[in-house]
Amino acid sequence: FVQAEMEKQKVPGVAVAIVRGGEVVKAQGYGLANVEHQVPVKAETIFQSGSVGKQFTSAAVMLLVEEGKLALSDPLTKFFPEAPARWAGITVRHLLTHTSGIPDFSPQTVDYRKDYTEDELAKVAFGLELEFPPGARWSYSNTGYVLLGAIVRKASGRFYGDLLAERVFSPLGMTTARVISEADIVPNRAAGYRLADGALKNQEWVAPSLNTTADGSLYLSVLDLVAWDR
Repeated sequence: FVQAEMEKQKVPGVAVAIVRGGEVVKAQGYGLANVEHQVPVKAETIFQSGSVGKQFTSAAVMLLVEEGKLALSDPLTKFFPEAPARWAGITVRHLLTHTSGIPDFSPQTVDYRKDYTEDELAKVAFGLELEFPPGARWSYSNTGYVLLGAIVRKASGRFYGDLLAERVFSPLGMTTARVISEADIVPNRAAGYRLADGALKNQEWVAPSLNTTADGSLYLSVLDLVAWDR
């Protein structure tokens, strides 16, 4: 079944875990973690999270909510006093639930080959026109989660990835979960791929700082996700 689905979707490699009653029934790799070097996927293979990582940003935010360091009802202007007036009605809850009206970043608004600080990305977001009044409807927004990462730092004084490492990954036994780094030596790291006109290509290069933002810039193995599920 897995191999048929891989062929259908043109996925070079995948790791699958099946958990029943808290016990791992199967944790297995299929296909290749690196196509050029013919490295097979294992249960320990580490993949880029993509937006699966957003749930961990949410967890970091909620830990701070529990500690009273921020509230879901806090307006964004509390953390970004220089934000435009039209942001006055946007709250932390709106960002978490993709109901803020702040549009997604695009290649027209962000240069993916440029290193940005959190403050610089926030200023880019300030220039975006709201798609709808806060809370009026739902629209997926990576921008909102980038801003949540900045809010975590402002509320806790710490980078969201460091907070997750100490408060979530380590206590739960997610031993290989971490923020993406192109520079570090990362054992069992899978290569990244994309489809271009149906052909498998290496992933496009993204500036290192943009691979650390809170909209989904984590490394996770399926074993890390089993620990999270447990």
